[in-house]
Amino acid sequence: MNLFNLLLQSGTVVADTAQSASGEATTEHVSAPILEIMVKGGFVMGLLAVSLIVAIYFIVERWMYLKNRAKLDENLINVVRDNLKDNRPDSALAYCDRTPTAQAQVIATGLRFLGSNMREIESAMETKAQVELSAMESNLNYLSLIARVAPMLGFVGTIWGVINIFYSISTTGDLSIGAISGGLYVKMVASFAGLVVGIIAFLGYQLYIRRIDRFAERLQEQSLNLMEIFIKSNI
Repeated sequence: MNLFNLLLQSGTVVADTAQSASGEATTEHVSAPILEIMVKGGFVMGLLAVSLIVAIYFIVERWMYLKNRAKLDENLINVVRDNLKDNRPDSALAYCDRTPTAQAQVIATGLRFLGSNMREIESAMETKAQVELSAMESNLNYLSLIARVAPMLGFVGTIWGVINIFYSISTTGDLSIGAISGGLYVKMVASFAGLVVGIIAFLGYQLYIRRIDRFAERLQEQSLNLMEIFIKSNI
């Protein structure tokens, strides 16, 4: 009886080991063809790889820029208000100049125009705000371009692959399913890769555009508060 149980346990261990080995082999079999298919995608896959690198670069670059430039310091308005109450506009301007944000630079522009009429101050601040917003959007056009072009590149790669498949059929006369599907699924990877790159670039573009729009709304609100402070200060 003990011998029978021992044999059953040994069989179970052997089966588990074989199943584990089969799973590892399957994983290797799946991962290896993916890389092989990517390489076989042709020159279009190279263009898509470059597009992905460029998209990631500009996503990271814009994130770092907006992280530092698109900050809104609620205390900044209070500092300017307190300095103007004490009749120290130069101190308020110096504080804004030391703060490397778009908000501070717009406020600094308004402080530099103190003494002019309110329409000129408002116009100068609006112009400076537009300059800052344009700088924030400066490299986003590359993401927009990649989002539009990458799917088309993938489609071109697939069509080119299909053309090659039918050319090969016309010259060899081989109409077997293996000959057709073997080349077709490789070329379909180009369309898949193009869509993935396009989605990444499109999401990055849309998220940053939305963030800049929200910042512009809050910056306009802060500018109105600053104009109210200027009017009450009578400087």
